[in-house]
Amino acid sequence: MSTIVVFSMFVTSFMPLWVSILIIEILSICDKNNGNKVTEIISVSLVILMNLISFIILMRWLKRNESMATEELVVVDAKENKNISAEYLLSYILPLFAFDFKIWHSVLLFSVFFCTLAFVCVRHNYISLNIVLDMMGYSQYECILKKEDVETEISRIVISKNHLNTLRGRLVKINH
Repeated sequence: MSTIVVFSMFVTSFMPLWVSILIIEILSICDKNNGNKVTEIISVSLVILMNLISFIILMRWLKRNESMATEELVVVDAKENKNISAEYLLSYILPLFAFDFKIWHSVLLFSVFFCTLAFVCVRHNYISLNIVLDMMGYSQYECILKKEDVETEISRIVISKNHLNTLRGRLVKINH
């Protein structure tokens, strides 16, 4: 998977956090007592722009992958990834408690936190649970696959609308 797609998946996986930030910022913009709304307007604009671009990239990648499967492999085993890990939850909860998104230097500190986490996840091709993909009917599976006439098995994370755990022993089309 390309770095741009992994980053787009990373950004969209934070959708609950982005929605929370948008609510906080929009309420702050609407507050008549708030004399300095520049930070909030910049934050709202950047969050919307970053998510829109990431969503477009992700949709194009999914559409291309559905139409251009490059390899047929047999599903030896598939387990749907339903684990919500502690680091996933901390990625949403920690920023809401640790950063005040109405103060520019706190937004800057959050940016350092987010960029550091993004760097680690993208560098190591770590794909977390993604509520956007979930809402579109996609699931993430940890699969053991093999070519039909070869004994060597490979382990892969596969994102699919098909229920791969019910397709054991069957051929499926996979795109890298």
